[in-house]
Amino acid sequence: SDQCLLDDGRRGKPHVHEFFRLLALCHTVMPEDKEGELEYQAQSPDENALVSSARNFGFVFTKRTPRSITITFNGVEEVYELLCILDFNNVRKRMSVILRKDGKIRLYSKGADTVIFERLKPGQEELKVKTQDHLDKFALDGLRTLVLGTRDLTEQEFNDWKDAHHQAAISDHSQREERLDAVYNQIEKDLDLLGATT
Repeated sequence: SDQCLLDDGRRGKPHVHEFFRLLALCHTVMPEDKEGELEYQAQSPDENALVSSARNFGFVFTKRTPRSITITFNGVEEVYELLCILDFNNVRKRMSVILRKDGKIRLYSKGADTVIFERLKPGQEELKVKTQDHLDKFALDGLRTLVLGTRDLTEQEFNDWKDAHHQAAISDHSQREERLDAVYNQIEKDLDLLGATT
């Protein structure tokens, strides 16, 4: 219902496109073809709502395999190689995906304002203040919120991190979650703030 957002999206503003691209890519939703209609199966109503919102703005999540996520935008299919899912839990209060497309690796992250704000790259104070104002208004209306951030990674950064991630993933069960959280923290940092959702 936000005409400004629709207009900015149509004008091709890159940060608006990245905002909706993140919503269409950073989730654990499964798409289903029901008699020619695309429907989403989500673990929570919130996830379903966010993916559906991206769809309403033209970023349509269409397919998931164990190694890829596919969306379409303006009739053009975009296939992303899925490198890693950094799962949500109640301690982390965020989830991320790491994807590769056209040789570029990007981390997309969404989570509670407190955990995302403390992981932002320096120098975004003005945007952070504006976003906090929006979050405060949403909270007054009793709405639940998420903050979105992204970060580009070099191949070397990702490969170094992937080795550490693998070691944590195969560690003893009693330490695995703690070690994975520590490894996730290493890469979920220096984020560029994209905005907030309700």
